[in-house]
Amino acid sequence: MSRRRTYVVATVLVALSCAAMAWAAVRPGDGIGHRTWVAAGDALRHVGDWYRSGPADRQPDWDAASLALHGADASRGPDLMIAHGCGSCHVIPGVSGARGTVGPSLAGLRHRSYVAGVLPNDPGSLVRWLMNPTVHAPQTAMPDLGVTEAEARDMAAYLYTLRGG
Repeated sequence: MSRRRTYVVATVLVALSCAAMAWAAVRPGDGIGHRTWVAAGDALRHVGDWYRSGPADRQPDWDAASLALHGADASRGPDLMIAHGCGSCHVIPGVSGARGTVGPSLAGLRHRSYVAGVLPNDPGSLVRWLMNPTVHAPQTAMPDLGVTEAEARDMAAYLYTLRGG
């Protein structure tokens, strides 16, 4: 099933659930009152707003995602990547000396579906990957660099700001 179809099915199921909850909220003998339909309509409107602004548009807002990393500061990312030697294996725009060719270029990472081909590309997965890549892909060439969670958040926030592909 395609991702879009999955979201459509999920939205329909949520809408039906909202309608069922609204129906269940009616006391016996009250009939279907105006308040019930208003509540169901409000719930469906919220679901529709979420659907239109969410992942169904297939264009995640990575700038917002980079800011959503709790306590992350994207401006610290380049210095951390230099300190951990990321540029010896990767091309990383904006990171001095990052011209390695062992691993993939990290330009446009935010447009990829997966991190290292094994984890969904979302902020939490990227942070976990940076902290301990061999846990997620034992055969990876990327070593465990001793990146702390705070450092990984800053690095991930920076990577999600990169454009290109």
